[in-house]
Amino acid sequence: MLLFLMPQIISAQFYFFGRNKVQYESFQWKLLKTEHFDIYYYDNFEQIAEIGARFAEESFEELKVKFNHYVISRIPLIFYNTHIHFQQTNTIPNFIPEGVGGFFEFLKGRVVIPYPGSLKDFRHVIKHELVHVFMTNKIFNILRDHRIETNRMPPLWFVEGLAEYWSYEWDAQGEMVMRDFVLNNMFIPLEDLSGAGGYIIYKEGQSFLEFIAAEFGEDKILFIIENMWRFNSFNDNLEYSLGLKIKDIGERWEYYLKKKYYPLYESYLPHFIGARKLTDAGLNFNPRIFIRNGKKEVYFIGNHNGYSSVFKLDYENIERAEPEVIIEGEKEPEYESFHLLDNTLDLSEDGLLAFITKSKERDVIHLYSVIDNEKIKTLRFENLISIRSPKFSDDGKRLLFSATDTKAYVDIYMYDLEKDTLLRLTNDYYADADPLFDKEGKKVIFCSDRTSGEYAQKFNLFELDLSSYAVSYITNINANIRFPRFSPDYKTLYLNCDYDGVYNIWRINNFDEDKGEIEQLTRFVTSVYSFDFADDTTLITSSFEKLSFQFYELDIPDKGIYDRIASDYTKIKPAWKTSGISSLKGVDRLKYDREYTLDYAVGQLSTDPIYGSRGGALFAVSDLLGDDRYIFYFYNSAELQSEILDNFNIALSRINLQKRGNYGYGIFHFAGRRYDIRESEEFFYERVYGGFAEIHYPFSVFQRLEASVNLANSDKELFGEFMARKALLMSNTLSFVHDNALWASTGPIDGSRFRIMLGYISDIKFSNLNYYSVIADYRKYFRIGYTSAVALRGAIFINHGKEARRYFAGGSWDLRGWPRWSIRGEKLWLSSIELRFPLIDRIYIKFPFFGLGFAGLRGALFFDSGAAWDSKYKETLGSVGFGFRLNLFNVITLRYDIGKKIENNFSRFQDKLFYQFFFGWDF
Repeated sequence: MLLFLMPQIISAQFYFFGRNKVQYESFQWKLLKTEHFDIYYYDNFEQIAEIGARFAEESFEELKVKFNHYVISRIPLIFYNTHIHFQQTNTIPNFIPEGVGGFFEFLKGRVVIPYPGSLKDFRHVIKHELVHVFMTNKIFNILRDHRIETNRMPPLWFVEGLAEYWSYEWDAQGEMVMRDFVLNNMFIPLEDLSGAGGYIIYKEGQSFLEFIAAEFGEDKILFIIENMWRFNSFNDNLEYSLGLKIKDIGERWEYYLKKKYYPLYESYLPHFIGARKLTDAGLNFNPRIFIRNGKKEVYFIGNHNGYSSVFKLDYENIERAEPEVIIEGEKEPEYESFHLLDNTLDLSEDGLLAFITKSKERDVIHLYSVIDNEKIKTLRFENLISIRSPKFSDDGKRLLFSATDTKAYVDIYMYDLEKDTLLRLTNDYYADADPLFDKEGKKVIFCSDRTSGEYAQKFNLFELDLSSYAVSYITNINANIRFPRFSPDYKTLYLNCDYDGVYNIWRINNFDEDKGEIEQLTRFVTSVYSFDFADDTTLITSSFEKLSFQFYELDIPDKGIYDRIASDYTKIKPAWKTSGISSLKGVDRLKYDREYTLDYAVGQLSTDPIYGSRGGALFAVSDLLGDDRYIFYFYNSAELQSEILDNFNIALSRINLQKRGNYGYGIFHFAGRRYDIRESEEFFYERVYGGFAEIHYPFSVFQRLEASVNLANSDKELFGEFMARKALLMSNTLSFVHDNALWASTGPIDGSRFRIMLGYISDIKFSNLNYYSVIADYRKYFRIGYTSAVALRGAIFINHGKEARRYFAGGSWDLRGWPRWSIRGEKLWLSSIELRFPLIDRIYIKFPFFGLGFAGLRGALFFDSGAAWDSKYKETLGSVGFGFRLNLFNVITLRYDIGKKIENNFSRFQDKLFYQFFFGWDF
């Protein structure tokens, strides 16, 4: 955005790489106004949006009682029909990872939510985010009423824990995580919880509030919130509200959890005891067995190389073998991302692998032959956005899967590989998943939340007859069932079920004869995610333990079943229905019109005895969706009162991000005393005004084209000279940028980045200045360990022509050891080779009243070389040494380098060592 703002004062040498946040879709937004909400949705999402509106109003009524608070202002809710569309939102500039299910944006009070795939989860996410709205609004009012700064908030673990506790029941995922952390001594104590992050703080926070409600009463939760004005420290607030020291509260909570979870070891097994552990690194999901010439191979989705990819393991030597990459993901648009935690891979008996990736604006299914080691085909369906759960028929000629369409319906589809046809098998707002064929291929068995009656919205097993398309119940139990799998002889159906709190393996014996009872095969402490048959008596599972997903080998027992559950079909009622907001009064449907509000405003004022007072401000406004933005900048650099009118700096810019091609344009006027290291050592006065336009067109997340044009009138006066240089400058640039690098804490460690730029700057009125520019910068990273890498860089910079500006180098960012920006020339080349490695994984400093944690200390061995010249090449310079890198709060990296310069055209080292401290990411 700053490149759009002030293009005239930004050197072409300072550019950026980075991946692209691509707006693949041009959404036609609509507005639904209810009593308390402005709800924004688009295209065919109206039915689910109206149901979401009802959920929001119901949650509002419940939360106003829980918080004893009423939110007066209208709350904007922005709905996206899938997570893939949600990742395109412009409401925040950040990239949104797969695990984010929605957010409350504090700046404008926006709640942004993708449809998670089921109405029950949709209600949960809406209520979760509205808890944030109520809590933030209540605390703001409390602090304002007590005339205290309104930026005081509870720590993140309390904020997210409260949102979970007051929005949803305790579920299998939360139970799995808490069992794992408590029983494996990974639990984060209360006193250290404020320094933690990630999903665990959601569940530890929720668990802590359950403890508060159980031991002190639920009214204490609201009491804590209402006491926010009393203390700067949240721990002091807890001590006051609960009447105990923070250490005692933490110890009581730990005792509460140990009393709850330690007895599980009497009847539950850790995975490493109940099964044989096969892998011990990375994350491993969706194992599929293929037999090649009598030898078994395991194909799976994992991240052993840092990228989500398809891997292969030799099953016979699985504990010693290194995974082989079959398809590497996250480096090109076709395999932009794998959905690691979801069911996205299957393998037919004849060696056809089906796996799902995000490819640009939607999910696709790739068909890959593991026998020929080549991709056969990519299936892309126009109206299907998100795809999961691929499953081949026994003969490999048909493929089942579940997918989300433009209405956000999650339904079952069948693709015929021979006929190249797609058939939709279900069509409603129930969430259907994990389909598979029966033995004859005449019926489809799947999981669905269409369960009605007493167990409404539980995921049970259903059966769809392919001749009549009639759907009937297989199970009706008070639990969730996922991932059904037939045994090799099709006599037994194995499945995952969370009846005892986490997902364990259950089965239906004699499936063709008696489907009404399931029996529990395993009783592990934490969940089994997916599994496949190694043979008739052995399963290979992907299971969660010690905050990791690893493969285990499990012998199927003949006896020793833990539990049995019979389906109660008498409790089945007519299919449940959920009405939308239409049944309520005061609902308006409107077309979305842009309304602009302030994003941010910053100002600065300085004064000194030599240059006097100067100051300015920067502020920006945008529409509610963040698609259209205006930035206003003004500053005065006058040194004398009489010069105020001559030294106004103003820039007005517009940036539009609504469509795939992002563009910006604006006008500017800059005036004042300048010093430009690229031109000379002299100060000069310059007045420059004009306009600019720029467009960025992303081909994918990894590549983009940038083009800009700039027209500026320049009046430049060098001090000590009588004549001013006048010019009407037209500058044009065209750049191609690529970036698929994978980052560690201080810089890239895998992948590549490059930029090629062509430019031409000309004085189209006086011909006082004409030159062309070429920049080529290539960076490649070779990983030699999980967080170690060799990094290479080669770059050349050329300006050639009349009054061509100089490039510069020197300092911690390129030629280390040399004074910063001391090496200058119209031509410049640079090269670097660097070994990057970890020194200390994590640094934690404990103070009497708080602690500070850092991502770790990294080291680097480097060799730099380069040169700069105007018309005649002078000499080659270099440096060699080692350095330390420290990431501070993911905001800035501190760099300290020690080494020797290579001087006199690479003929000798300097006599002493250089020591250089600066900041910045690794190249």
